[in-house]
Amino acid sequence: MTSARRRRTSGTAFLPAVAVGVLAACGVFPADESGSAPAPGDAATVARAGAETAASAIQDPEALEGARLFAAGPDGLLHARDVELPRFPTTRGRAEALVQRIVDESGTFPEEVQVLDVFVSGRGVAVINFTLDLLEGHSGGLHAEELTVYSLSHTLVESLPAIAEVRLLVEGRETETLAGHLDLRSGFGRAPERLLADADGGRG
Repeated sequence: MTSARRRRTSGTAFLPAVAVGVLAACGVFPADESGSAPAPGDAATVARAGAETAASAIQDPEALEGARLFAAGPDGLLHARDVELPRFPTTRGRAEALVQRIVDESGTFPEEVQVLDVFVSGRGVAVINFTLDLLEGHSGGLHAEELTVYSLSHTLVESLPAIAEVRLLVEGRETETLAGHLDLRSGFGRAPERLLADADGGRG
């Protein structure tokens, strides 16, 4: 499966006001020097106040670093795989690269889904913003939904010490559930042991 159909496009400047509120609650958009939060809908202010700018996430094409990816396998478990990624100077850059790899390689994501943006707060919360395809094209079922969400959260929490929790947005908005089962209104961390495969391919 190629990544061409999932090419990332920056959605920062197009976030609706509700998304700004969600991100502010997660600590992604800190208060400015006057102590007031950036005004919802003011894209320029939001971009300046973001925890990390897009420019800071540019990769170093000459250097690679290791990371551990947890992707869903045909047995319905999350399997660990060591991968090499371009070295990024920021947590946000590394998180974006890991999320894109998971979406490309874990079979529980709809083929058309795109990652619009990834935000990382100083409070250790990573917020991933997807296109509506995540909901419209998902196969559904509690187990498949768990694999989708925990492949993201477990990978980011295990690979990036600065991240303790992962939250999902769809087109910049909170959604109650992915496909009718798993509640997405709270953050996610490490996957339950029942979803993890051990080194021998069995249940963790």
